Amino acid sequence: MAIQNGPDVPLNLVGKWLAEAGFDLRTIHAYAHQPLPTSVESLQELLGNDHLIAIISLGGSIGALDDESAPWLSGERALLKDAVERGVPVLGLCLGAQLLAASIGGEVSRAPQPEIGIHKVSITDSEDPIFGSLSKVEAVPAIQWHQDMVATLPTFATTIASSAICQNQIFRIDGIHYGLQFHPEADPTIIRMWEKKADEAYQRSERSVGIAEEVAAHMATLESIWRPVIKRWAEMVLSKGATQPRQPTPHQ
Repeated sequence: MAIQNGPDVPLNLVGKWLAEAGFDLRTIHAYAHQPLPTSVESLQELLGNDHLIAIISLGGSIGALDDESAPWLSGERALLKDAVERGVPVLGLCLGAQLLAASIGGEVSRAPQPEIGIHKVSITDSEDPIFGSLSKVEAVPAIQWHQDMVATLPTFATTIASSAICQNQIFRIDGIHYGLQFHPEADPTIIRMWEKKADEAYQRSERSVGIAEEVAAHMATLESIWRPVIKRWAEMVLSKGATQPRQPTPHQ
């Protein structure tokens, strides 16, 4: 199940890769006021006979705590928290990563400066089963488009990758939940939409047009890196099977 938090931030490439791995995806368009359950139990009721095996929380130009302008966010954080406690795998992308961190007691704040375009991330945990193999690459390119960041993680979460600006580019919780500050799902078409929209992060970055062309020049490399990673996460989720979520086990 995917939660879309903005009209121009769809699953896109990540949806394609997850489908290739065997996922049957459904999307709740929360930004368009589609009902968003606030617990795993109520989400399963919404799905009916379909099995819930994972939740993907997507990006958006809003902030993770902008409940006044985006009133569904408090419910989304509650759902992500419940999913973590019940062992339902979560994948958070950009805003989704910030929502995941905030839901478990982490802190989200304004980054020293926006990251817009292609930025390098460094994998710091070579033992991570999903991202560890990328530690052999000195600096891994990723599509960034954000002005907020996960500033602090709770002690039970592990940082997997960092950049020069953002310490928690990738983090892991309990071995199955991951937050990615960047946008593996994006492509030049998506970036062109974001350039036209020119949100606050883009304006503060003082970047000029041409980011879509920058992304297009790196697209083959980006797909060769992030497609296998997303599929490894999908395979891990599928290997656990579509089992009933466990009773909640809150982190202390």
